[in-house]
Amino acid sequence: MGVDGRYRLLWAANRLLIRGLWDVRATGLDRWPSAPFCLAVNHHNGWDPLLVMAAAPMRPRVTWFGPKEADFSRGFKNRVMAFFGGVIPYHPEKTTLTSAVRAVRRVFSAGGVLGIFAEGRVGFREAELQPFEEGAVAFAATAGVPLVPAAIVGSSLLWFRRRVEIRFGDPIPTEGARSREARAGLEQQLRAALADLLPAAEPPVPSRRPLAFIGDLLTGHDDLRRRREEIGV
Repeated sequence: MGVDGRYRLLWAANRLLIRGLWDVRATGLDRWPSAPFCLAVNHHNGWDPLLVMAAAPMRPRVTWFGPKEADFSRGFKNRVMAFFGGVIPYHPEKTTLTSAVRAVRRVFSAGGVLGIFAEGRVGFREAELQPFEEGAVAFAATAGVPLVPAAIVGSSLLWFRRRVEIRFGDPIPTEGARSREARAGLEQQLRAALADLLPAAEPPVPSRRPLAFIGDLLTGHDDLRRRREEIGV
């Protein structure tokens, strides 16, 4: 997918903002295959797509498949990403699956990268994964493009200058995975690859977290409530 002026502006402004707020480190970028491919990412925070973009190169262009609960006509982050053409919005009540699949195909056919959060909802434990949705495997297998696992480590709780690592794993080929059994095997393989990129144990939460409110700006109220219930913060 072409890198136009809008996308260059978004990429540069986002990198300046995100790297100013947090200490973002990327490992495994050398493992990226030639585009097109599907980037399957874990999910802790509303800042996650911007964190990944701050770690990724400008080319190939990354387009995000919008979560089903997102309304890209509302909210600063959603409106900015929609304006710059960085999302494929999807909501079961407003968007047909057929139109979403066509949009994904256009990303791949243009030599772009599809970014998608593999888990069904936001999780708040750095060393654990939530259950997966089928989107990442289904889109990649249908197009026959590789799956690249990517783990965000450190975004469940963000404070000023916290280190956040974006860890990219080895690409997983999907050619020929047409049957339900083959795709189930791909999901298991993807889950194992993502789990290998996570920390071995849950990191401790420090008592002092400067400007922690910034890290919660893009996370919804329901998710913040769930976080308090699950990890007490």
